[in-house]
Amino acid sequence: MKRSFVVFVLMVFGLAGVSCTSTGYNTQKGAAIGAGLGALAGQIIGRNTAGTLIGLAGGALAGAIAGNAVDQNEMNKRLDSMEGRQAYASPATQPETPPGQWVEVPGQWIGGKWVPTHRAWVPVNP
Repeated sequence: MKRSFVVFVLMVFGLAGVSCTSTGYNTQKGAAIGAGLGALAGQIIGRNTAGTLIGLAGGALAGAIAGNAVDQNEMNKRLDSMEGRQAYASPATQPETPPGQWVEVPGQWIGGKWVPTHRAWVPVNP
């Protein structure tokens, strides 16, 4: 009976882990893997349903925390790689420029967000 329960738990969490983690975030992957390993460890240590459920909850929580840390690290790397990119027009991107001039706009807070120093085209009235 106990052996069939362990096999059942492994199958359920194996299938749940594969279905939840195929295209999800690392938080969900960590929670699914942690839940499976925690349930297995809880069953081995406690040899009862209560131990399995406690292991499942603890493993899911620990896995979700670890997966979230990985997600945050990946997001920070993505943001760091985008830091040097220009989101504003520059003189080189304008095929034909109407009368006017490029001016340097200093960095400033606009609407609660920091807009870095950039160049802007100021048209001149003829």
